[in-house]
Amino acid sequence: MRMRKSLGQHMLVNRRVIERIVSYAELGDDDVVLEVGCGTGNLTAELLKKCRVVGIEKDVRMIEKLKKKFNSEIRLGRLELVHGDALKVDFPFFTKFVSNIPYKISSPITFRLFKHKFKMAVVTYQREFAERLCREDNRLGVIARSYCSPEILEIVKPSSFRPKPKVESAVVRIKPEPLISVENKELFEKFVSFAFTMRRKRMGKIVQEFNSKFGFSIEIDSETSKRRPEELGAKKFAEIVDDIRTC
Repeated sequence: MRMRKSLGQHMLVNRRVIERIVSYAELGDDDVVLEVGCGTGNLTAELLKKCRVVGIEKDVRMIEKLKKKFNSEIRLGRLELVHGDALKVDFPFFTKFVSNIPYKISSPITFRLFKHKFKMAVVTYQREFAERLCREDNRLGVIARSYCSPEILEIVKPSSFRPKPKVESAVVRIKPEPLISVENKELFEKFVSFAFTMRRKRMGKIVQEFNSKFGFSIEIDSETSKRRPEELGAKKFAEIVDDIRTC
């Protein structure tokens, strides 16, 4: 737990990686970037070369340093700093999300992002999280497909950060283009989450328990009932849920 907590404190310092992250976002003059966890402002500085930036930073010490570092950009309205918790403050208007986020908030900040309108996101995650996001054998990856198309663009070595973390990172591009269509997202997320809390059980047993607990009448074929959640894939989960949307 201690190592996991400290992961969010590592600052990206590799100039070439920072420049590539900004290029992946395909920024134009009319874009407004939301950056969560500005830290020392290394990524912020590169983003400001392309467009206007709104940064959310929780650490008041970092806020003061950023105000000094980007005094002229703030004065010109090129940069707006928001002191607060990115999981609690209202997101301001933005067109693209580009961040090296604190890794301990990867899941909640990603799901919060899904609820907003945006053109593209380029996010640096812990590699393990990024890989789960881009697969469909887990809760995160299955639900994400109902909101977006995620793609790992590159793996970032620990040496690109100060201090060096003990794990690799990954840069992920997220386009708000759902890979699956779901009629009832709330029910879809509820069923997927329930299924993956029982991932060692087969779907027949999971459906039986879901029906009993929530009062549904789901029916699945014999082949599906023999599979475990990680073997289904997002499309199959969507088909199951769409069949019960009127129940």
